[in-house]
Amino acid sequence: MKFQKPESHATHVNVVPMVDVIMCMIVFYMLAARIGVDTGEDETIQIPFASWSKEIRDMGQSLLINVRENELTREPIVTAKVDLTGSREPLVIAGGTSGRRLVDVLKRLRFGKDLKPGGQGENEDMPELKLVIRGDKNMSFGTLQQVLLAAAEARVKSFNFQTTTVEKRS
Repeated sequence: MKFQKPESHATHVNVVPMVDVIMCMIVFYMLAARIGVDTGEDETIQIPFASWSKEIRDMGQSLLINVRENELTREPIVTAKVDLTGSREPLVIAGGTSGRRLVDVLKRLRFGKDLKPGGQGENEDMPELKLVIRGDKNMSFGTLQQVLLAAAEARVKSFNFQTTTVEKRS
């Protein structure tokens, strides 16, 4: 009995295994990229309960700020991750010398480096700047009011307040 050699596919490369490997790598990197994202959330803040809320789907052109009060002095403590490379930094609402002022940071993000409406490049405006405020459920309205006044002075038009739909009893 004589065996015949099967036809060879040596004229072209079989790319099916390569496509499988590339698809697995794409899925892996998509999942790994979401795990390493730091939005700047302060985990010590107790988010207030809301019976009805909407999930923010597009976080583009958003700044997440954490707002709480010092338990002893009732002074506002505001932190935000302003720069992509940095970590959360303290922001000052009014007065104070330790840190950048919240209104200055918001104006810089809203109007660019020149702090004036209009401009190109690093002076380009961000008219759709949104604030996502993570306020502690135990803070007073006066603290929140100071944050909102700073945002109004910087002409930020869109606000969202982060809430939770799971009520935690303390």
